[in-house]
Amino acid sequence: MSALPAAVRRWIIQVMSAAARHRFPIVVHTLMTCEEAILLLRRAGTGLADGHWAPPGGHLEPGETPRAAAVRETREEVGLDLDASQLAAVGAVHFLAAGGGLNLLFHAPLTKRVTPRLHPGTADAAAWWPQGELPRPVVPWLETALELLGSPQWFVERP
Repeated sequence: MSALPAAVRRWIIQVMSAAARHRFPIVVHTLMTCEEAILLLRRAGTGLADGHWAPPGGHLEPGETPRAAAVRETREEVGLDLDASQLAAVGAVHFLAAGGGLNLLFHAPLTKRVTPRLHPGTADAAAWWPQGELPRPVVPWLETALELLGSPQWFVERP
């Protein structure tokens, strides 16, 4: 960018800053359960909540439906090809961390535990955990997400 005139560089920085101010991420997660256990990944190399356990998930891409994003992220992060019809919408959890955003949650009840194939750069471990005995640390919204499973409540705001 240094080869550009100073006025153009300033304009690009202003536009990029304005875009960052108006960015509100929508993150889609899949709560995969089997026999009262949930599959969690230990985040690593993402720069956000690394070292914390979380279900597979990631950003909703432009033009993508939330259900399609859940299918894609599950395939990318654990190597499991789910059919969109296997996913039940659970709810949404608003968050203020990292500038704020919205987690959309889907549930995929499985009949058998799968062995995940981890995607490098997003997680360094994966395990099935009893829902009442979660590892530590977990992402701050996970326990709220689990409370939404089977609940008539569908939306939670979190600081």
